[in-house]
Amino acid sequence: MKINMKTPFLGAIILAFVSLSSCDKVKDAIQADINYTAAKTTFTIGKINQTDVGVERVFAGSGDLSPLDLSQYSGIKSIRLKSIKVKLTNADDNSNFKSLKKIQLKIKSSGKNDVVLAEYTNSSDNRLDEISIPVTSGDVDLKSFLTSKFSYELKGEAKSTTAKDLTAEVIAEYTLKFGL
Repeated sequence: MKINMKTPFLGAIILAFVSLSSCDKVKDAIQADINYTAAKTTFTIGKINQTDVGVERVFAGSGDLSPLDLSQYSGIKSIRLKSIKVKLTNADDNSNFKSLKKIQLKIKSSGKNDVVLAEYTNSSDNRLDEISIPVTSGDVDLKSFLTSKFSYELKGEAKSTTAKDLTAEVIAEYTLKFGL
């Protein structure tokens, strides 16, 4: 009986091709998203004087807001900002977020363009002690920013004065994507 050697060889090539092409599909299927809440960070928003009204200024940045320490994790494919909340711990009727027209969170890293991650516009004149700043760039992968020194910058535009310095707590939540 004569066996054609081309058939087993061709079968082996097809099997190898199918196996290799399905490895990527398996890798893509074995992924998990984990929500990670960073430690609370506190900073001070200086008293807003009449000369500050209508002027954009930086409230915190360059080390005031801590970077994520994810050194104990491996297999992180991407990091995205999910939410950011800012709460004033010493607000009163005359000194609160109603004094701010616009708040913006930016990420900065050397060698990269600054990216606005979240932005809030306030049209209310009611007392406002805590805000959730809507994430505007949910598609920005922050992992590339973590490969070098980076910082956040929280800035805003005043629409009225405050009677004192304000103490703010920032809580950021991220989505970490893990995979093979």
